[in-house]
Amino acid sequence: MREGWKRVALGEVTREENARVGSLASEAVVLSSTKHYGLVPSNEYFKNRQIYSDDISGYKLVRRGWFAYATNHLTEGSIGLQNLVDTACVSPIYTVFSCAPEADAKFMYRLLKSDEMITAYGVHDQASVDRRGAVRYRDFKKIEVNLPSLAEQRRIAEILDEVDAQIERSVMRREKLEILAAAETAHLLEVTSNEPAVEWRTLEEVANISSGVTLGNDEAGDGAVTLPYLRVANVQDGYIDTSDIKTVSVRSSDVERFLLQEGDVLLTEGGDLDKLGRGGVWDGRISPCLHQNHVFKVRCDWDTYRSDFLAAHLASPRGKSYFLSVAKQTTNLASINSSQVKKVPVPMVPLVDQERVVASIAQWREQVDVAERDIKKLRLLQQALVNDLFAGKVRIPAESVA
Repeated sequence: MREGWKRVALGEVTREENARVGSLASEAVVLSSTKHYGLVPSNEYFKNRQIYSDDISGYKLVRRGWFAYATNHLTEGSIGLQNLVDTACVSPIYTVFSCAPEADAKFMYRLLKSDEMITAYGVHDQASVDRRGAVRYRDFKKIEVNLPSLAEQRRIAEILDEVDAQIERSVMRREKLEILAAAETAHLLEVTSNEPAVEWRTLEEVANISSGVTLGNDEAGDGAVTLPYLRVANVQDGYIDTSDIKTVSVRSSDVERFLLQEGDVLLTEGGDLDKLGRGGVWDGRISPCLHQNHVFKVRCDWDTYRSDFLAAHLASPRGKSYFLSVAKQTTNLASINSSQVKKVPVPMVPLVDQERVVASIAQWREQVDVAERDIKKLRLLQQALVNDLFAGKVRIPAESVA
C-alpha cells in the first residue's frame, strides 16, 4: 500500500440515504443518472418529456454533495454526484448515498466512474443475490478501494478537473473552426456560382447517379460473392465512417453495378431529417466495396466536375434547400428518390474555380482535423492519468497537497 493510503470498503466511507423529498417536492428538481454526464435534470435528458410521476413526494431526496445511481445501470457507469441544485430527487428505485468526511466527493466521483470500478460493479452484479441485473447498496458497500489522504484526494480531483477544462477548450475550438469552415465554404460557393458566365444544369448532365444493392435479397444463388458495403450509418455529413462495416452477398454479375470507385459522391436518401441528402466523397479506403440501395452513388465526369466541389455544393444551404423542397415528408421523416437527385441544379463553374474552392475547404478541414487530434490525445492522456493516479503509480508531491 502506498504511504498515506489505506484500503477501505465503500461502506466505511459512504452511507446510504433513504430520506424522501416529501414537503420539498415543489422545489426539488427530478434527476436522471447517465453514463457519460452523471446526474442531469430528467426533463433535459428526455428532451422535455416527463417520464416521472406527477406526485414526486415519495422520491428519494438527493442533497448537494450526495450521490445517486440507477441500480440496474451501475455496471455501465451510470452514477452521479449531485452538484447542480440544493434540493433534488430521484426515482425510488435509485440508490442514494453520502460520503464520510474523510472522502472528498469530487475525488469519489472520479473514482466511482473509473474503469476499475465499473469492472468491480460487474463482479458484484453477477454475484448479486436477487440476480436482477442490479447492484444494490448492500453489494456496493462491500467493494474495496484504495483511498489516499484527504489532501491528496482533493489535489487529484483538481488535476483531473484541469484536464477536463483543457478538453472542453479544445472541443470549443474545434466547434468554432467547423462553424468558420462552413461559413467560408458557403461564401465561396455562393460567389463562384453566381458569376454572370456560370450556367446551371441538372446533376444527371454532369454525373451518373445510381442506387445500391437491396438487402435481404435471397436470389444471389451459387455464384454469389460476399463483399463489404456502405449503409446509411456509414455516410455522415461531410465524411464516410468505416468504423463499422457490414457485408452482403450479391451475384458476381451485379458486383460491377454496385461497386464504388474513389471519388464517388455518396448521398443518403433520407429517413430522419438530418439524413436527407447527407453525404461525402468516397476515398477508396476499402476495395472492393459496394453501397446499399438507400445510398445514392454519384459519379462525376472528371473532365467537367470535381467530386469535392460537388459534395460541397450539395451540402451547402442551396443544396439542402433543394432536397427539402422536393422531399416526400412526414412527421420528422423525409426522403428523396433517384429522379429528384438527378434533377439537382448544379453550377457549371470552371475547373480552376472549383479547385480553388476545394483547396480552401481542404485547408479548413486540416485545421479541424488537427483540433480533433488534439482532443483525442487529451482524452487518452486523461484516461492514462486516471489509471495512474488511482493506482498510486503517479504520486502528488507532498508540498502540493499540504
